[in-house]
Amino acid sequence: MEDSRKMLYDVAYEKMFAVMNRYHPVSESLREMIYDNSVPSHFSKGELLLTESRECNVLFFIASGFCSCFYNKDGKECIMRFAGEGNFCTSWHSFLGKQRSLINIKATEETMAVCFTREHFDRLWDESTEFIVVICRILEMYAIESEEKIFRMRSNQAEGRVRHYMDTHEIHYLMKHVPRYNIASYLDMTQETFSKIFTQLNKEQK
Repeated sequence: MEDSRKMLYDVAYEKMFAVMNRYHPVSESLREMIYDNSVPSHFSKGELLLTESRECNVLFFIASGFCSCFYNKDGKECIMRFAGEGNFCTSWHSFLGKQRSLINIKATEETMAVCFTREHFDRLWDESTEFIVVICRILEMYAIESEEKIFRMRSNQAEGRVRHYMDTHEIHYLMKHVPRYNIASYLDMTQETFSKIFTQLNKEQK
């Protein structure tokens, strides 16, 4: 049991280092520092990694599984974004700003993550220029993707939003991990509107 768990953890770290290498070469010394300043964790389907209104003290790397980031309104989950395998995930507003989180993060399926507590993160930030470069690149990509999504949401009607995410195949990817009503929420529309448009566009593409 211990051997299989160690193997899972090793795979999780190798996936993370592969992603980090896309941003900046990860030296052996940084790998060792990360091993010493992070903890692999498992989350069950439906388990919350973060609860809104609490300060977020962890940066997660999703090694396997899938998570949704949302806030609650009138008893409904309003999806802001998703985090699948290979993504770093947290409430940046809370983690970096040291404020209460505006969002929840929930595992929508069994998830394995490498976790950096604020203490771990600060130690790596203070001691490794390489780590700073990686985090800055991650934040850069996050900023680009956030601006693009805001533009899509604000500049397109419902059909245009669905068409764009079908053309990029993101909708088909999301359907493997979350129910349609989550995707509808992510695209800022009702489930009925999403299903109607998706069915119509799907027929056009066949």
